[in-house]
Amino acid sequence: MKAILIIDIYEDQRSSLAEFLRNEGYKIDEASTEVEAMKLMEVNSYDLVVTDLCEPDCICTGILHWIKTHYPWVNVVVATSFGSIDCVVKTIRMGARNYVMKPVTNKAFLDIVQEATHRRELETKSLRRVNEPYCYRVDKVVGVSKSMEKVLQTALKVTDFDTGIMIRGESGTGKELVARIIHDHSKSRKDKEFVAINCAAIPNEILESELFGYMRGAFTGAGQNRKGLIEGANGGTLFMDEIGDTTPQFQAKILRVIQEKEVRRVGENTNRSIDIRVVAATNRDLGRLVQEGSFREDLFYRLSVVDIFIPPLRERKEDIPTMVGFFLQEMNERLKKNVEGVSDEAMTILMAYAWPGNVRELRNSLERAVVLSGHSVLQPEDFPLAYEHYRKIEAGHLDDETITLQEMERRYLLKVMKKYNYNQKLVARKLGIGYTTLWRKLKLSEKDYNTAP
Repeated sequence: MKAILIIDIYEDQRSSLAEFLRNEGYKIDEASTEVEAMKLMEVNSYDLVVTDLCEPDCICTGILHWIKTHYPWVNVVVATSFGSIDCVVKTIRMGARNYVMKPVTNKAFLDIVQEATHRRELETKSLRRVNEPYCYRVDKVVGVSKSMEKVLQTALKVTDFDTGIMIRGESGTGKELVARIIHDHSKSRKDKEFVAINCAAIPNEILESELFGYMRGAFTGAGQNRKGLIEGANGGTLFMDEIGDTTPQFQAKILRVIQEKEVRRVGENTNRSIDIRVVAATNRDLGRLVQEGSFREDLFYRLSVVDIFIPPLRERKEDIPTMVGFFLQEMNERLKKNVEGVSDEAMTILMAYAWPGNVRELRNSLERAVVLSGHSVLQPEDFPLAYEHYRKIEAGHLDDETITLQEMERRYLLKVMKKYNYNQKLVARKLGIGYTTLWRKLKLSEKDYNTAP
């Protein structure tokens, strides 16, 4: 049964809407305030939120911002008696799925609810994979940062074009995830295999036989014919991670596969036709490797027609609260746990840590905490590495740093952000500055520093 949360300050209207939706077969919870809604969402999973906290000044944006920050996968429909074009535009831009005027107990509204809950069901089925290191959505990577929105927008534009794609980024940023998005949304390839290989993890003398396959007797130990990974990806996508670690000789053979659409097994005299898309990834500076002569220039340009750069997590820390909420939901289901969330203090240290291992390290730290902690709400001590880092910053012992006025302002801003649950608009009002000014200061601190208290 699909679950819906209704938020409405007017009890009679809230109850009427709840009864209407219950009669249509939905499980309904009700909240009269933002605080009640937040508490319910921290302990329950919802397919849709219907909120009516929009008075003439459109104050529903507070709860809408909170939902989209902490639970971005939950669709939101705004229903109100106070309709204005400005409010419609504002709520849609902030992530509302739709906007309707009261009264809402009619077929048009029911169609909106059914579409929103069905969309959520499709996203869950198609994109939440049991053994995937990351979870993502159809329309956005988990997170709220503009940089990751740009990554996904680029990825979705190239899904149906067999053009060269190079995904760059540090280890743990999710390069394979983006490659899977490209594959899963390709009309012609999504039903075929997605084959991934980490070129840096396989010795060069074995890499060729793994990718190209071999014939019986081609070398010592080749007791039977074997199809390689390239043939295994026929019709689909071959993802070559850390391609910068391969030799120029191997690169020449990969270039031929891409150009001629043929593969020859080791020890074979004939070529086999193949139809694959190659998506490559690296954490190295391939441009520099080309200049040094260790990476072929022709392959570099062949693969880099579309260049996708995934920024490290330390440069998009605004994504951390969203990721934490998403990962905890997945871990609770998979590990049969019931961790309700992360305390404000713990979230502060997670936001402060630089995450050199990026999203992979964040996820592993959360899983460790979920498995080992006895807390229903995770505390700072459940994240020992990040906690120790934070304590050093607080004590002023991190690399004997000199605290500048800009650094002091940055730390104060983030402490106020923590106090008001990372609600930027509320923080701006409390500090007596404009929302744009606050946003600019936070982005500047994100750019200039790799860590935050």
